[in-house]
Amino acid sequence: MKKTWKGAFALTAAAAMLFVTACSGGNGGNAGGNNTSANSEKEQSGSETLKIKVMANHDQATLSASDKKWIEQMEKDMGVDIEYEIPPVTGYQERVQLMLASGDYPDLVYFPGTNDQSFVNAVKDGLIVPVNKYIESAENIKKYTYETSWNALKVQQDENIYGIPRTTVIRNDAFWFRKDWLAKIGFDIPADSEITVDQFTEILTKFTKDDPDGNGKADTYGLAAGVDGNKVLQPVLTSQFGLLGWQKTEGGDYQYLDATYDRKSDAYKKALDYTARLSGEGLLDPDAAVNNAVSARERFWRGITGVMGGFAGHYSWHSTELKKLNANADLTYLFVKNETDGKVAGQGFGVGLWGFWGITSTAKDPQKIVDMLEYYLDDANYETMMNGYEDIDYKNENGKLTVADNKEEAPVRRNTMRRAGDIQIYFTAATPQEEIDMSKPWLEKSVNTVVLSKNLDFMPEASKKPNFMDYKKTWDQTIMSIVLGQTPVDKFDELLDGWYKNGGEEYVQEMNAFIEKSEGASK
Repeated sequence: MKKTWKGAFALTAAAAMLFVTACSGGNGGNAGGNNTSANSEKEQSGSETLKIKVMANHDQATLSASDKKWIEQMEKDMGVDIEYEIPPVTGYQERVQLMLASGDYPDLVYFPGTNDQSFVNAVKDGLIVPVNKYIESAENIKKYTYETSWNALKVQQDENIYGIPRTTVIRNDAFWFRKDWLAKIGFDIPADSEITVDQFTEILTKFTKDDPDGNGKADTYGLAAGVDGNKVLQPVLTSQFGLLGWQKTEGGDYQYLDATYDRKSDAYKKALDYTARLSGEGLLDPDAAVNNAVSARERFWRGITGVMGGFAGHYSWHSTELKKLNANADLTYLFVKNETDGKVAGQGFGVGLWGFWGITSTAKDPQKIVDMLEYYLDDANYETMMNGYEDIDYKNENGKLTVADNKEEAPVRRNTMRRAGDIQIYFTAATPQEEIDMSKPWLEKSVNTVVLSKNLDFMPEASKKPNFMDYKKTWDQTIMSIVLGQTPVDKFDELLDGWYKNGGEEYVQEMNAFIEKSEGASK
């Protein structure tokens, strides 16, 4: 029998958390209940099996048949016994805090980002250990991880790395367009999937005013939009006006600067002005100021809006939802070129971290834990990790692979580790070839046109001071008012001056010191 966790955390979580275990048996495993193990025979025979306890954050707390089979094989190949504790997604951060306070730690913990306060505190308290010496033999982890990810995990400003990246593809996301609406307004889709800012505006205008759904009503709008986590409606286009995150400058007061905070640049004002014009002309979803990301997406699916920013790998997801209401609905994916040089380039999505795995100070064998994560990326296992198993994840009908009946998601198998730059992860064995042929060029352009910001998700200490935090509220309120057309764009100059006076100067100085050190270390 597996041992369940003891201590304050286990007692607190027992009523609210599903405890799932990868187990043996004809069904490929057992979740919850009796906690038997894939290595139970070894335990009964008296030989010692290393137990690895993993605290993970996935969309579902129960293990699917595919997950169980994957874990069972991994346990067998590696001679380990793996326990998974998967709290509900909405309460994950609270569960991590309880765990860290309990003194009873798993061996491996998922953290969502390097600025997560639980992680920051755990590193300071010595609860999360550096992994440098353990990754020396992890050839695949080293090969398939972005350098920016390793740098971001050097959170103590030294060479120690405090985690194993769960890699995501760094990309320049663009926009989904209703392809059937484009045909209705007579817009020819460019072969290179690139359009100008003027063409983008023209499409939004016609989607709003030319009845693209043909129902004879003025009930459609150009762009799906919603507020961010701070309840602020951000500019629609950014890189198109020269906003590419923290970059090296020439002739300025600082060596590195985000154009948003550059008093000599009008890039951010252009972005604000453009969005304000869209809002004033009624080309945005009229509910933009109250939508969040989920409601904005749902209104796109319902055919209220015809353009939505998003990831090029989500064709099947969006198309399936659209066709529930309109069988003739279809999508295409287009990039908006920059105004300065007419090329496509955009700031990347983070630093290549889709969260990461921290090893705790009580782990008995950190090397074995790293080897377990390495297992996912090894050539011998990678195809199975991506595609799953016949008759569980897909079926073979006369050589044609299709989705298996009653297929379940397999987040433990598929979302624990990934290879940097590998767009194949967004397809499965059952993905239709026509969808792959259509989506692959979009994904490749997203990857090939990315520009990395040099801040590596670093958060200066200045941002945590009361005056800076208080002024952030003023900043957010003013930006929201500008993009809604309620405040003149020129008000931003005054806003930026106030930002520098309320901690911004210190913020920029600290960011420059960080980037200079990071750039020097990476050379």
